[in-house]
Amino acid sequence: MLLADAHIHLFERSFQSFFTGRPGVEIDEAACYDSIARDHNVAAALVIGYEDEASYRGNTEYIALQRSHYNWIYPAAYIEPEAPPSLQKLEQWKNQGFVGLAIYIRPERIKAIQVFPDEIWSWMIQNRWFVSSNFKTAPCSSWIPVLEKHLDLRLMISHLGSPPPVKQPINRDQAQHALADQIQLSQFPQVYVKLSGFYAITDPGHDYPHEQAWPYVYTLLEAYGNERLLWGSDFSPSLDWLTFPQTFRLFEKMPFLDAQSREKIAGANLLNLLDEVSES
Repeated sequence: MLLADAHIHLFERSFQSFFTGRPGVEIDEAACYDSIARDHNVAAALVIGYEDEASYRGNTEYIALQRSHYNWIYPAAYIEPEAPPSLQKLEQWKNQGFVGLAIYIRPERIKAIQVFPDEIWSWMIQNRWFVSSNFKTAPCSSWIPVLEKHLDLRLMISHLGSPPPVKQPINRDQAQHALADQIQLSQFPQVYVKLSGFYAITDPGHDYPHEQAWPYVYTLLEAYGNERLLWGSDFSPSLDWLTFPQTFRLFEKMPFLDAQSREKIAGANLLNLLDEVSES
């Protein structure tokens, strides 16, 4: 099966709180992922830029450099919504092979997203770019005013939208309550959800195959269907908790996912989206 990874990170000096960034550890993350990609038939990976802390400034430029070395890299440029990029900057990133923007939403950034320049969203729609959005204590519904004005904007919700971590399996009503915002966003046809970061929504995080979180996946499958769900490994942070194959093989354990759904989620859906970017 051909895989396509909707969520990884690459850092020049690693992400400090995880194993690749520990004292005495030196790992070329891009080369490491390249080896993993060849071992597991990963054709493409969305590399999500991260500069939300001062020590990671310059990550977008670093990703651009790696893009010139590895053809599986499809990067998303980190931006702060309070400082929108110019159209000229977007064109520059496009020429470097970028396919989207990475935005981390905190409560104080909600207003900035909702007054973001329309010309940027229009440019992104025209070029079939996507927004990859992480949520740091902010609700997914923050995007609703934007999507109501820009129905064709492609939005990817990272890590299932960061629902509350669960220690025990929850029932359907509990899952629907926890994912109420994500379910509401499903009305917009270009919203996708990444099934990524399971280690962060189950307790303990290493409890593969994360059965206690399966009701979240089933609820999202009901809301989005199997064509708007995307697997993401969350490399390299996930490797503190899991092996790389466990990040996608958990779908084989879920009885409500048939072979066609697993194939779409693990690769086909994202590859189709990337083909559209290439054609624009």
